Amino acid sequence: MTVPVMTPAVERRAILVIDDGADNRMLLEAVLSRAGYRVLLAEDGARGLQVLEHETPSLILLDYSMPGLSGPEVAERIRAHGRCATTPIILLTASTEADHVDQAFAAGADDYVTKPFDRRILTARIESMIRAAEDRRRARLSAEVQQQHDRLLSDLQDAARVQREQITALPVRYPQGVIAGTVVPCHHIGGDSLQIFTHPDHTTAVLIDVSGHGAAAALVASAVVTELRGYVTTHSLASCFAIINRQIASRWTSHYACIAAIQIRDRGATVINAGLPPICHVRDGRILGRIEASGTPPGLLTTAYYDAVEVDFRRGDRLVMVSDGLTEPLSGFADDVGECVERLGLLRLPSGHPSDLLAGSIAQLFQGRALEDDASLLLIDHLAPIGETA
Repeated sequence: MTVPVMTPAVERRAILVIDDGADNRMLLEAVLSRAGYRVLLAEDGARGLQVLEHETPSLILLDYSMPGLSGPEVAERIRAHGRCATTPIILLTASTEADHVDQAFAAGADDYVTKPFDRRILTARIESMIRAAEDRRRARLSAEVQQQHDRLLSDLQDAARVQREQITALPVRYPQGVIAGTVVPCHHIGGDSLQIFTHPDHTTAVLIDVSGHGAAAALVASAVVTELRGYVTTHSLASCFAIINRQIASRWTSHYACIAAIQIRDRGATVINAGLPPICHVRDGRILGRIEASGTPPGLLTTAYYDAVEVDFRRGDRLVMVSDGLTEPLSGFADDVGECVERLGLLRLPSGHPSDLLAGSIAQLFQGRALEDDASLLLIDHLAPIGETA
C-alpha cells in the first residue's frame, strides 16, 4: 500500500472556511483536510472576522449568501484588514448571474466557485491561487530586500565618502619633510585611519587600527580621531594615549584600538607604538632599527601607561608605519614586517608617493585576493626644510 506523502509546505497551509451551512462546512473540511490543508471553520461572517484577528490563513473560502454579513460584505472588511488584505478569497455561490459575479469581484474576491462544486476542480483552483499568492509575496519581499540593499549600499557609500574626507589628504608637506600614506578598507568602510596634526612646535602623524571591521569600527575610529585632535596639541603623547585608553575602555567594551604616533620636531622624533607592527626606521635604503609595540592597545585595559621612544630622525631618513592587515598575510615569514616593507618597495620609494599608487602597490602585494582586514601604511620622510635646498 502506498501512503501519499505531503510536503511540509502544504501541511503548514491553513484555509479559513466561512459558511453558515453545517453540511457545507463538514464537506469542505473533509475535502481540504484530505488535500493536506489545516482547516479553520466559522459559521458566519462575524465569527470569520474574529478568527482573522489571530490567524493568517493562506486562503479564505467564503459563502456568498449568509445571514447577517453577506459574503461580499465580509470580503470588503477582510480587504480592509491590514494583515489579511492580500489573502486570496474564493466566493462560493449557488448563482451564476452576472450581478452576483460582479459583486463578488467588486468586493475584493479573487475567484468564485459555483455550488455544487467538483472537489478536484476546487482543490486545484485553491492550490493554484495559493501558489500565485506565494509567488507574488516572494516577488514583493525580493523587491523590498533589493530596496533595502540599495539603501544600505547608498548609506555605505556616503559613509565611505565621509570617512575618506576625515582621513588626512596625503601626501602632505610638513616643516621637515613630507608624509605619504594610504588606507585600503576590506569593506566599504573600516576601522583604519591616518591623521596628521600640526602645531607650531611639532607635527604628529597617527595610524589608527580599530578592532573589527565595518561601520562599528569606523565609528570608534572617528571618535578616537576627535579625541586625539583635542589633546595632541596640549598634552604629551604618553598622556594622550592614556586618555584615549580610558575613553575607549569606558565607552566601547567590545572594541580596542591599535595606535602608533610619531611626533616630529626640529631635532628627532618621539614615537609611541601601542599594538601595531614594529615601526621601521629606514636610512640609506635599509632598515636601521625598529620601534616595537611598548604598550597595550588602548581599550584593552581600564588603566594603561605608555612610554615614548626618542628616535634620531635625520635628514634623508624615513619612518614606516603599517597596520597588521599588511603583515598578517606574511606571518609565515620570520620577519613579516621587513618582508612587507621590501615587497611594497618602501625602502627606496620616492618621497611624496601618491596615495592611489600606494594603494595599487597593496593590491599587487595581495595579487588580486580580497583583503581580510583593513590595510594601511604611513611613510614619513625627513627632507630639507621648506624653502631650503638639500
